[in-house]
Amino acid sequence: MAESPKDKTSRRKNAVTESPKVNSQKDTTPQESPTETTSRTNMTLNQKTRDRAHSMATEDMPVCVICHDDFLEPKLLPCLHTFCKKCLQQLAQSGDNKEILCPECLDPQPITTDIEKLPDNTLIQHLNSIILASGKSSKKGGKSKKEKDINCSSCDKDIAAVCRCEDCKEFLCQPCVDSHKSMKALRGHSTITMKEWRKRRDAMAVKPQIAKFCSKHKGEEIGNYCVKCRKTACKDCADLEHSGPTHNCIPLEEAVQQSRQQIENALQNTRQAEAKFRGAWEIMDKRNSKLKETVDNLKKQIQDVMIREREEIAKREETFLEDLKAVDQEKRKEMNAFYDKLEANLEDFWAAQDLADSVLDLGEDYHVISLEKVLCERLDLLSSWRPSLPSEDLAEIDFVEEDDELESDHVESIVEEEVEDGEIWEMDGVIGGRGAGEGQFDWCRGVTVSLDGHCVVADWGNHRVQVFNKDRSFKCVLNTSKTMHGRLSMPHDAACLPDGRFIAIDKSKFVRVYDPDGKFLFRFETVCEDNVAKGEAVELSCVAVDRRSRVFVGDVKRNVVTVHYSDGLHIKTIPTVAPSHIAITSQDFVVVSCTQKQKVRVMNFDGKFAFQIDVYGDGEKLRPRGVGCDKDDNIYVVHKERGGEKSVHMYDDKGTYVACVATNLNEPYDVELSPDGRVVVSDDDTVKIFRKVCTT
Repeated sequence: MAESPKDKTSRRKNAVTESPKVNSQKDTTPQESPTETTSRTNMTLNQKTRDRAHSMATEDMPVCVICHDDFLEPKLLPCLHTFCKKCLQQLAQSGDNKEILCPECLDPQPITTDIEKLPDNTLIQHLNSIILASGKSSKKGGKSKKEKDINCSSCDKDIAAVCRCEDCKEFLCQPCVDSHKSMKALRGHSTITMKEWRKRRDAMAVKPQIAKFCSKHKGEEIGNYCVKCRKTACKDCADLEHSGPTHNCIPLEEAVQQSRQQIENALQNTRQAEAKFRGAWEIMDKRNSKLKETVDNLKKQIQDVMIREREEIAKREETFLEDLKAVDQEKRKEMNAFYDKLEANLEDFWAAQDLADSVLDLGEDYHVISLEKVLCERLDLLSSWRPSLPSEDLAEIDFVEEDDELESDHVESIVEEEVEDGEIWEMDGVIGGRGAGEGQFDWCRGVTVSLDGHCVVADWGNHRVQVFNKDRSFKCVLNTSKTMHGRLSMPHDAACLPDGRFIAIDKSKFVRVYDPDGKFLFRFETVCEDNVAKGEAVELSCVAVDRRSRVFVGDVKRNVVTVHYSDGLHIKTIPTVAPSHIAITSQDFVVVSCTQKQKVRVMNFDGKFAFQIDVYGDGEKLRPRGVGCDKDDNIYVVHKERGGEKSVHMYDDKGTYVACVATNLNEPYDVELSPDGRVVVSDDDTVKIFRKVCTT
């Protein structure tokens, strides 16, 4: 049966996991002579063939996938798949083209329709003969095929042989046996019956002997091989057809040894190539695992966000219902006051009307005359009354969510407000260049400026954070004491505390603190001990410090911004999606750049949304990276569009676009504002500084 794609995949995986090991050590065994090598090889081959023959006697042989029957004259294709000669001929005749493809693997290499030219699969032929001799059939449930009789090779008569001469190597019919015994020169030859010969043949179960008789020269054994013609030959064929300088006849055993060596060399080269494919398979497994991990992480992030959103929605629902209940109670109280007043008025009407009806129905004339004045005065008064109704607004409730109201006001302010002032900026200086020396960088990442004017740059490729003086000269590298805990690996961002200390984060889970001279002081984690015990993943991405010396750390794995005191003590956690960059305004608003969502979100210290920035200029889509704030709470955003514009843009404290600060940058990453109002941008392997020259 043909192998299914699933079986092929399983087989390929097994080939990867159970591949043969290649001994790379040099062979130190003594060299064997060609005779010893041939003998040892034949012994090994005989044992393998016996094992294979035993396996074929107990298990099913492969069958042709076209006719699903035993192979008949099996032909070997270039892709090494085997089919019956007759099946291939029928396949070639059924097609319109002069070429066919392998029916099993559809190998794109075309196969000639001249099936006769395809090589015979002699191994399959031999295994079929073994199966036939053992009385088995390759077809499931099939019966053994009867072996054809072997004719006498000593005479020209087509008579079945009854024995074989071990000395002459001839099959003999009964008349030839009688002649054989009657000749004096042949009387000493040893003969065995055909039954005995078959038993010996089946017991050996080895490959066909090298020595066969030539089909052209009767009685001549094949013992030579023409390298040029790639054909076997007997002695007569070698002398008559394969002699001369254009031919090269060698002993058949030597040709077999050379062919075996050629196959072994080709097999070794194939195994080396196969090892590369196994390596490619392992790479694919790793990438597949990484893809699965990414999908699982994103799935968990989505689920976590949805859980938080549902919790937030539930809280907001509860708040809204409570607010609605309060409004309802207030309005119902007012409505009930009107109901009470109307009820009292109606009771006055009913009392006067009942008395008047009683006087008219039951009273005597005296009663009518005596009560007429009082009744009429009261009835006239009641007739002049008019009901008092509340305003229709009492039955209506205008319920607007605070965020929607805030957003609506923000949109209105954007529409109505026009930017009267235009900012013009120019380059004021450049720090660094590509390299590993002092003042050189290998891809600048986060950048910050201290209150005293020190510029701090995360030098990602050089695994360090460099500090520069106000005059832009090199000052120091963080962790100048070279302590193990103070070492940085691929630092992402840095920040400055008001007291002159520096803070840095890298690919580890620690936030590190250094003194003003760059010496390591201590480190702390952003995850509480309970979450650490759970093995929660951490990936720190950004850090900032506010005016109260509180440290804000972004974590893109956990989708949070954690807030800490300067000693590392945890204050609170603010949920936000993928915070890649962060800045804090003087009013304690948290500005978070999310490259994943392609927007900048601004929220208060409690995490409540204020507004967002997602466009620049005349409404073009913003691709945000780093963010920064000046003393007036203006917001600066790095815009980096792959294959497009790379610039820095300025917005006011409400998110209204103001101006473009810098354009034509190389690979901008982060932006920060110096105390004197200069814009500092990390751009590839340099730090560029811009200053405002005028306001139009």
